[in-house]
Amino acid sequence: MIAAGIVGFAGNEIVALYRIRVGRRIGSAALVADGVHARTDGLASLAVVVGGVGALLGIPLLDPLVGLGVSALILALLVSTLRSVGRRLLDGIEPELTAAAESALAAAPGVVSVDAVRRRWSGHIVLAEATLALPDMALREAEAIARAAEASLRHAVPRVDRAVIAKRVIA
Repeated sequence: MIAAGIVGFAGNEIVALYRIRVGRRIGSAALVADGVHARTDGLASLAVVVGGVGALLGIPLLDPLVGLGVSALILALLVSTLRSVGRRLLDGIEPELTAAAESALAAAPGVVSVDAVRRRWSGHIVLAEATLALPDMALREAEAIARAAEASLRHAVPRVDRAVIAKRVIA
């Protein structure tokens, strides 16, 4: 029983680490959530071992205490996963990606200000739109500034697939 629980935990943890790592690399909240689920299964296997050892040692109260601890951990992981997946289902994006996008666009040479930035997840990619205020200049120069700002955005925000940069000229 003990060996089976430990092997079950180790196997689930290996699968969890792999799924979470790949999910983060490709931007898949669903794959990360699946990895978290595998981790929870592994922790449940480990809890069975701890409860069984407690019973063998004459501490029967250990089993329900470990069960409550695992339940609390599962609840915390569930809330975290629901936030991540729920945000994506509602076209939301992580606040740190918003700040990174705005900073990257504002720091591009020639940009006077960033009037609006909109981003959203679409599967594993980020779609971005921005309106930049630029000084009065030739269209060719404005296009070059917009291309540089887009490159800065793509560098600062991972997985940006499409970016639409609108320009507003300030007289």
